[in-house]
Amino acid sequence: MVIRPLEQGLFVAIVDVLGHGPEAHELTHVIDTYLARYGNADVSGVMKRLHQHLKGTRGAVVGLCAIDAATGLIEYAGIGNTAIRRFGKAETRLVSQAGILGHNMRTLRPQTLQLEPGDLVVLYTDGVSDRFTADDYPGVLRHPPEEVASNIVKRFGKDHDDAACIAVRYGS
Repeated sequence: MVIRPLEQGLFVAIVDVLGHGPEAHELTHVIDTYLARYGNADVSGVMKRLHQHLKGTRGAVVGLCAIDAATGLIEYAGIGNTAIRRFGKAETRLVSQAGILGHNMRTLRPQTLQLEPGDLVVLYTDGVSDRFTADDYPGVLRHPPEEVASNIVKRFGKDHDDAACIAVRYGS
């Protein structure tokens, strides 16, 4: 997971390396280091370069988003089983494309989403059940983002998979 300030907003990345153990842990560190250094508002470009960087590894699924602080516009690109959702006046889910970075990635089709002040953006891996709504977690819009991310993993995480979640609130 990487959260990186940008000149005009924020870069956020969620990562899930294939497999488990020391090799998977090391690859997670490699990816996080890469994204912390090179993450920027051009999420498509970052994803393409990361895909090349991961050639020959076990691979990973990754969701990247750039949030423009002034306009509230999100650009999102995801490969594999990652998700991004918005909670607020409306609930929205953007869909990641099939693939595994480092192995197979089709032509990226980044998506955009317009945020409203107070909206909460949540990125998570496939270790979190995708079948929850704001009604299943009534405090999702009231709790601090760190607490929301932790609670989503605790409440909706799958017993048989590792889970990660990042939450970011836009304006207020």
